[in-house]
Amino acid sequence: MSIPIRCVCGRHLLARDDFAGARAECPTCGRTIQIPARPAPPTASTANATPAGHVDVEPLEITEFLDPPTAEEAAAPHPSTTGAPPAPPRSVASRMFEALLDPRSIQWMLMIGGGLCVLGLIVWLVSLGLFSNPHVLAGVLGVGTLAILGAGWYVALRTRFRVAGQALTFLGCVVAPLNLWFYHAQNLVTVDGHLWVGGVICCLLYAATVYVLRDALFMYAFEIGVTLTTLLLLADLGKITDAPIFAFFFMALGLISIHSERAFSPADDAQFPRGKFGLPLFWSGHVQIAVALLTLLGSQLLGWLLTPAQNLFGIQWTGNLLTRNHVLAAGLWLAAVYAYVYSDLVVRRIGLYLGLASASLVMAELTLLVGFDVRTEWILAVMSATALAVNILWSRLPADNRQLTRLVPPVALALSLLPAAAGLILHIRATSATLDDLNWSYETGAPFVVAMLLAAVCNRISAALYRRSDARTSQIYFFLSAACVLVAAAGQLRDRGLVAWSEQAPWLMLIPLAYLVGARLWHGRSAERPLYYVAQAATAVILVAGFLATVQQPTAFVPFQGQRDSLMLGLVFGEAALFYSLAGFFRRRSWNVYLAAAAACGALWQFMGYFGVDASYYTMLYTGLGLGCLVAARALGLAPTTVYRRHCQPTTVLRGRGLAALQCGHGILTVATLAALMQGLAGLAIDDGRWLGIVSIFVTALAAAAASFVSPPRPWRRVYATAAVALAAVGFLRLNILIDLNGWQKFEIFAVVAGAIMLAASHWALFRETDRSQDDAVSLGLSLGSLLVAGTLLTAVLYHRSWGHGPSLINELALLTFTIAMAVTGVAWQIRATTLFGGGALAIYLIVMLTSLAYRPQVAVGVYLAAGGALVFATGIALSVYREKLLKLPEQISKREGIFKILNWR
Repeated sequence: MSIPIRCVCGRHLLARDDFAGARAECPTCGRTIQIPARPAPPTASTANATPAGHVDVEPLEITEFLDPPTAEEAAAPHPSTTGAPPAPPRSVASRMFEALLDPRSIQWMLMIGGGLCVLGLIVWLVSLGLFSNPHVLAGVLGVGTLAILGAGWYVALRTRFRVAGQALTFLGCVVAPLNLWFYHAQNLVTVDGHLWVGGVICCLLYAATVYVLRDALFMYAFEIGVTLTTLLLLADLGKITDAPIFAFFFMALGLISIHSERAFSPADDAQFPRGKFGLPLFWSGHVQIAVALLTLLGSQLLGWLLTPAQNLFGIQWTGNLLTRNHVLAAGLWLAAVYAYVYSDLVVRRIGLYLGLASASLVMAELTLLVGFDVRTEWILAVMSATALAVNILWSRLPADNRQLTRLVPPVALALSLLPAAAGLILHIRATSATLDDLNWSYETGAPFVVAMLLAAVCNRISAALYRRSDARTSQIYFFLSAACVLVAAAGQLRDRGLVAWSEQAPWLMLIPLAYLVGARLWHGRSAERPLYYVAQAATAVILVAGFLATVQQPTAFVPFQGQRDSLMLGLVFGEAALFYSLAGFFRRRSWNVYLAAAAACGALWQFMGYFGVDASYYTMLYTGLGLGCLVAARALGLAPTTVYRRHCQPTTVLRGRGLAALQCGHGILTVATLAALMQGLAGLAIDDGRWLGIVSIFVTALAAAAASFVSPPRPWRRVYATAAVALAAVGFLRLNILIDLNGWQKFEIFAVVAGAIMLAASHWALFRETDRSQDDAVSLGLSLGSLLVAGTLLTAVLYHRSWGHGPSLINELALLTFTIAMAVTGVAWQIRATTLFGGGALAIYLIVMLTSLAYRPQVAVGVYLAAGGALVFATGIALSVYREKLLKLPEQISKREGIFKILNWR
């Protein structure tokens, strides 16, 4: 039960009852308030009472308290302190070893190694041209596939190494479709020669694997085999490139797969339970339906965008059955609606499929409206009115009809999203010179403004309908209403001759300011938060668009000297500074102060650029202002204060008169370091060897280093220390421009070595952490190190393949070594950064390498890839076999048992 409080500023608050009698701070005005004792339970007469002078009051929950909770709550033991005493901390090597020997990690290692080994063998064989005797190779490949499957079955069923057996079986399932590819490539059994029969045999092998191993993982292999057989059959009929037939086949496959889920028994103790073996068919069916819908959507988009596509790409296309027959296309969308509604109402009641059904229903309606050549503005108006009608109908439905009450809101939301998105697209078409050159411009007028205003009104009414029942949906409608108002205002300004974004932005910034003032006027009511967030989102959109309109090219981060656009954009940033200042005043201790300082820097940037001041000077000016604000904040006073948040755990935060100055300093210094970093990188791109730019970078680096000492002991110190190191590195790279050496090679070596050092240190620090002492610097080191290693090597490889004199073997082998190690260790130790960056870079490289395989042999890469994959696979097999013995090694080493007694010798 929560305790209601009302601050002197007028804000209605809610405090947790375990803090009864404690002190807290008002989140709005920052005043200290006293929480009363626990109130009596509300009676029937007071439960529905509304405070005098307020309607539709929305209290704000207090999250920070100045006093600890009550005695009984404080005396209650924390969950982490109950039970047995904590075990002594294990060594870093022991924790890394146990994580690597986890069965799931070994399984991932086996899958990655097996896949890479097969891929490397293919590259090697193709590069060497060892297909001179296709019949012998076909027999060897077939026998090898059956041998791998048989070995996997035997190991999984007859030995205790079930993980290794599953990996071998999965490897056999991956190799099986390669037989079909080989038969067609060597003209043994071609696609037009009933190759689909081989697909049927693969499906039977997959079904036998599922039956023998009783493992639901191979249900996906069965679905892949069925899909491959369907594709081969389509190719045999000569319909593989026919988009309508392709979409119909996949839609039929998806519907069959989804309904096949019911063929399994619902009992959990059955031989093949539905939850384990039926759901893979269900999920695979949704993938097949997604392929069909993507094909349909691609055909429709190509038909709708045919004119600009012809001008841009020279495409000569007359359309297909899906673009000419709108009723047939709408029927496919309605089939998807049925599939998604069935999935939610019959199989899984999670609500996601109802949203997909709503989107499909919207596309069916849009297909029919476009097919009958209805004007675009009236289509948007009809859809907005339809969405409002659906929401009104929903508000009249009885509360006990849960199926309809769950189905209707997603449909209405999808119908409301499309007019806002389409209006934005029409606005871009009306203002983009590039689209005008492609003959795809659009003339907007009064009907466009009326349609957008109608959409804004409909969304605002829908927000009011959802105000009490679903606050999140109400906020979405608030956002859509604000977006429609912005687009309508831009259309009206365009009709009055203000076409350029720099001319429109100063007027459009008045809209978020009005929303912010409206949020203040609705202080304490349900509309306050949505209006505030809408104002923030609108301001962000205007600033991003203004920034993109300022920058002509990636290396030109300077305003336009002597042009009126810079003055207008400076006015926009000035309005943004006013906006964030007001927001910071209305909402104390928020991020608005940082953004206000950054916006003021943007205005200063534009005004100084208009007068031709060199960018290096105002970067140094920013550093001086930011460092001065930090010094002023320490002089005004900053005191660490203990507050109590969730789980009643004490947290130290900064309070005092210098808090606003501290936030301003952080915002200005952030802009200064980013500007200096961008200028330094731009100078590297254009080989700028001016001393002024180099001095500016080093001055900013020194300021960041000084800020790391002046700033209070908060995470900002680590941020400034990192920024100082990065700026110093960029400064030294700029110094290399003055020396007659190859800067890219230096940067590549520096980046890879620095990234590798960061990864090694971060991995070691990661396994030294405990659940209560997680360091943000470790996450930063993992992400930055992964980006430096994988990004630099991938860039070098792509450069040599695209614009160099051929592939660089050293760079490619280094990329394979680092990325495979990052992907394997990332999956094994569950580290996001190394998995994403390493695996992503490896996937991109493999795609590029396989694409270029047809005209450039890759013998060395194939051998290295096959050997590396085989090594990873063999390592996984060895770890799975000797896992129990290896897990005992750290304990034996620590206790000096067995052969490790030697460590006790003198």
